[in-house]
Amino acid sequence: MRRAGPLALLLAGCGELVAPDGTIAALDPAALQPVSEARDPLWHHRPRDVACPPAAWGPEGGGFEIQTGVCAYAAFDQPLPMVLARGDTLLVTLWHDLLDAPEPGTGHVALWVGEDVLWETEVAIPAPSAVIEAEVPILRAPGPDARLGLHLHNHGFNSWRFVRIDVLPR
Repeated sequence: MRRAGPLALLLAGCGELVAPDGTIAALDPAALQPVSEARDPLWHHRPRDVACPPAAWGPEGGGFEIQTGVCAYAAFDQPLPMVLARGDTLLVTLWHDLLDAPEPGTGHVALWVGEDVLWETEVAIPAPSAVIEAEVPILRAPGPDARLGLHLHNHGFNSWRFVRIDVLPR
């Protein structure tokens, strides 16, 4: 694995996906897999019975989409395609459709690398469709085999898409 810094940009032909803005894709929608309760850093949010059938999640439009009508709690992770270092920054973009539910509630979205939950936000439900963007600093270097993880739990029948998670070159 290579670092996400300037050298990786020069080596872009060797596996990284470099966007026109120079960022390197950390999210691989096809590589994400469900996380067991034992490996879920947000296990305390997890309901007793988690049902998240494969038809409710997967790659969609270049991102990773989760349909919460049948998957109200989701935790996925994937190998990181590069080694991250303290001081790197992840650029996160996600989108949700119109959020609705029979009763008002909250959606909770989080991102982790290795053992560290790096970013999380809550969205009130109901809510109009929106794009959420965040710059997430890496405050502690994860191990070389660290995984990138996504968390979502939501109240109601809604659609969320992790559009991109990229590393901003230093």
